[in-house]
Amino acid sequence: MSYMLAASEEQIAQEWQKYNGYTVRPLPSTVDYYRQWFAALKPQQTCMLYGGTPEIRTLFQTFHLPVTMIDQSEPMVRAMGSLTESGLPIAANERFIQWNWLDTHALKNKYDFLIGDDAINMVSWDDFELFLQSAARLLNEDGLFVCHLLVKPDDVLICKTFTEVVREYHCGEIKSHYDLASKLNFICFDYETYGMGWQHTIHTIGAERLNRSLTDFNFVKLFGACNSHFYCPPQKEFENLVERYFFIEEIFYPHEHDYCLYEPVYILRKKGY
Repeated sequence: MSYMLAASEEQIAQEWQKYNGYTVRPLPSTVDYYRQWFAALKPQQTCMLYGGTPEIRTLFQTFHLPVTMIDQSEPMVRAMGSLTESGLPIAANERFIQWNWLDTHALKNKYDFLIGDDAINMVSWDDFELFLQSAARLLNEDGLFVCHLLVKPDDVLICKTFTEVVREYHCGEIKSHYDLASKLNFICFDYETYGMGWQHTIHTIGAERLNRSLTDFNFVKLFGACNSHFYCPPQKEFENLVERYFFIEEIFYPHEHDYCLYEPVYILRKKGY
């Protein structure tokens, strides 16, 4: 599945730039938290990034750290490069490998530090364990995996109606477009697959209804080219899987918006066997 419904790298970058502050991009507090871990890395440590998140690539550039990027979409990674500090599709410190995150057996290199911003959410819940198992296989002994993900929202948010969300937004209970966008996704959450996403929300609620009810926030225009679909399990179920392969060292929550409650960053250390 393509991340974006856009034809060129330039169009992908232009669309992605619009998503600052929304759930597909790390917030400033998350980036600041990442920066603490980057500052502790030593030049000889090997690093890998799932995908091409611009904010994370800029940190690798700032700290002059080589990084291997793994993703199935080279155009997406190259487009994200134009949004980094270097502005290059692939910077001098970067190496790109086009590869499936779930199939790491053929990758011979091992890493001391892995990081993925919402990457695990891009695979189905049925594949979460395989993703974690693959991440552990890629790590050297005692290696770290910085895993930022979305988890299942509370049922009270999922069970709201579209009319209730619109009313809460118009009366100021939902204070920003960022939380409004997430809460529209929440009411379209699929309990069977743990899935939600921009196209699913537009299809479920209806583009005409969204435009008619939210005249000052064009959800359809904003996310119409974003094809990212997230699989967001209950947090405890996620942690039960994690603990088969990793020790949970720390959990951080960004703090800019209400939706951050469902956006934990896990610091995971590989278990020895």
